[in-house]
Amino acid sequence: MPVEGYWRNYQTENRRAVLQDYGVINKVWYLFPQGGGPRGSFTTFTDLAPNLRSRDLIYLSGVLREQATAPQDIFDVTILGAANRARQATDGGVPTGGGACWLSPTVPVATTPLLTLREQGWTISNIMFAPVASSACVRLSRAETAVLMDASHATFTNCYFAGGGASGIGIEDNGGCSRVLIDECRFEALLDTGVKSISTAIAVPYGWHIRNSRFAQNLNDIKMSLSYSTIEYNRFLTAGAGATNKIISDTFIGVQGGNNQISLNQFNNTEAEIAPGSGYTGAATDVWMNYVNNQAALAFGQPA
Repeated sequence: MPVEGYWRNYQTENRRAVLQDYGVINKVWYLFPQGGGPRGSFTTFTDLAPNLRSRDLIYLSGVLREQATAPQDIFDVTILGAANRARQATDGGVPTGGGACWLSPTVPVATTPLLTLREQGWTISNIMFAPVASSACVRLSRAETAVLMDASHATFTNCYFAGGGASGIGIEDNGGCSRVLIDECRFEALLDTGVKSISTAIAVPYGWHIRNSRFAQNLNDIKMSLSYSTIEYNRFLTAGAGATNKIISDTFIGVQGGNNQISLNQFNNTEAEIAPGSGYTGAATDVWMNYVNNQAALAFGQPA
C-alpha cells in the first residue's frame, strides 16, 4: 500500500478509536460481502441491520448486491467505504473483495432503491453506487409515520453515483427531508437524475447544501423543489440543451421552492443559455451567481 494509504488508514482508525472512547460511536461493524473480513463480519446489510444501535459505524469492503431498508428508530449511523476511493474492484467482472461498492442484486425488485433511509442523521461516505432501473441508489423518506419517519440531516461525502439500470437516480428525496449535505460526490451517466425530489407531501426540502461535486453525462443533474438551500462550488460538465432535461431546477415539483443561493458553480453553457430553455429553472427569490464558458467574470441573475 502506498505511504498515503497507510496514513489515511491510520487517521481513520485513530479517529474511530477517539470517537468510541468518548461514546460518540457505540460499536463498529464490518460488512464484507465477499467474506474474509474480521471475526464477526456480516456479508449483507439486511443481516447486519437488526444489530445496529444509534451512533454505530459500519465499514463496507467489497461489492454489496442488495436492496435494503435502514432500521427504524436508529439514528446517526455512519456507513464508510473501506477503500482509498469510492470504486468497484473487480477482475474480469468478478469482485475481488476490495473497493467499496453497492450494486443491485442479481434479481432486483423493480423501482426499489438500493438503500432506503428513514431516520435522521445517517452518513454515507466513500462508496460507489449503481442503481436499479427506474429507481434510486439512496432514497431519503419522510412520511412522518411509524415506519417511514424522517431521513433529514443525512450526509453524503465522497460517494460516486454511476449509471446502472435505465432511468437510474443517484439520491432521491421522497416527502421533503431537510438539511441534507452532499459534499465532494460524483454523479455520472445516470439516465434519470443525479439528485431528485419526487414528493413534497410533508414539506418542500429545506436547507439542503450541495457543494464541491461533479455532474457529468446525466440525463438531468438536479431536479428538486428546494427552499433556503445552497448549491455551490459544483461542476456541471454536460451542457444543457432543452427545457425538458434539467441542469438545475429548484422548483421542479409544482413550482414550489425559493430563497435559494446557487453560486460559484461552473456551467458548460454560455451566459445567454442559463435559461429555462437550456435546462435551468430558478425562483424569483433565488440568488444565482456562477461561472459560464464564454466569460471569465461571474454571470449574475436568475435563469430567465
